Amino acid sequence: MIDYDGLLKKIPRVKKILDDGSNSTLYHYTKPEKLLSILESGTVRFSNALYLNDKEEVTYSYRLIVNLIDEIPQLNPELFSRIKEHFYKKYKNIIDGDDSFLNKYEYYTISFSTDSDNLTLWNNYSKGQTYTGYNIGFCKKDLIADMERQGFHSVYGNIIYKQETQITVLKLIFEKWNRQFEKQLSTKKTQKNLEKCQDILFELIDILSIISLFFKNPHFKDEKEYRIIFISNFSPTSYKQTKIFEKNGLFIPYIEYKFLKRTVSSINIGPTLDENIFYTSTCRMLANFGYEKKTINRSKIPLRY
Repeated sequence: MIDYDGLLKKIPRVKKILDDGSNSTLYHYTKPEKLLSILESGTVRFSNALYLNDKEEVTYSYRLIVNLIDEIPQLNPELFSRIKEHFYKKYKNIIDGDDSFLNKYEYYTISFSTDSDNLTLWNNYSKGQTYTGYNIGFCKKDLIADMERQGFHSVYGNIIYKQETQITVLKLIFEKWNRQFEKQLSTKKTQKNLEKCQDILFELIDILSIISLFFKNPHFKDEKEYRIIFISNFSPTSYKQTKIFEKNGLFIPYIEYKFLKRTVSSINIGPTLDENIFYTSTCRMLANFGYEKKTINRSKIPLRY
C-alpha cells in the first residue's frame, strides 16, 4: 500500500493547507432514515469516489492538471508529457464511460462539513418544512485516531475550492518532483537510476491522484466540505471487503467503518417548523441506542413561511 501521508509530508505546505493539525468537530449531514441506520448499526460508509455526484466533479482536477502543465514550460518534458498523457486518458475514459481507467487502487471517501448549521446542506437532506435533515458531530482527532487503529490508513483534509490555491498546490507538487527527476537524470545512466526515474514518475501520479480528490469547483464553496479518504487495493480479494448500494440508478461500492460512540460529540437537527416534537423524538431515539448523554442542537436558521 502506498504511504500517501508520507508523500504529503514531503510537501508540508500542501499538508498544512489540507489540515493544520488542530482538533475540531466534523459534521456528517444525512437524512432521518440514514441517521437512524447509522446510529443503530454504529457504522458509516466510505463510498467509492468515482461514482459520487457527477462526472464534472471527478474530472475537474484532471483538466486542471493537464492545462497547468501546458502553462509551465520549465517542467521537464520527459516527465510531464507522461503525466499529461496519464491524466488526459483518465479524463477521457471517465467522460466516455470506458472502464479501462480502473487500476490497482480505489479511493473511498466519506464527507463532512466544518459547519454545523449549513443551509445549503440542510436543503439537500430535507423535504419542505415538515421533513428535516440531521447531522452527526464527530470529534476529528478521536475519529481519525480510531480509524488508524482499525486499519483505515486514511488521507484527510479540507476541500480546496479556490482555484488560485488549487494551482498553488499543484505547482508545489510539480516543482518538488520535477527537481527530483532532473537531479536523477543528471546522474550516470544505469539501470538502477532509470528505475529511480520511473519511481519518481509513479510517485508523482500517486500524489496527484490523491490530491485531485480534494479539489472542487469554486461554486460548491458554501458546503465547507472536509473529506477523509481511504485507499483500497483493487483486486478480487478486495471485493470481499466492499458492499454495494444503489443511488440514483448507480451501483456504488462502499466499505463500512464501525465508529466508537465516544467519537460522537453531538446530534444536530435541521430547520423545521415543528422543532419541539423533532427534538423530543430525537432524544428518545438516541436513548434507545445509548447516545442519551450526547448534546442535541437545533438549527438557528429561521424558516420562511
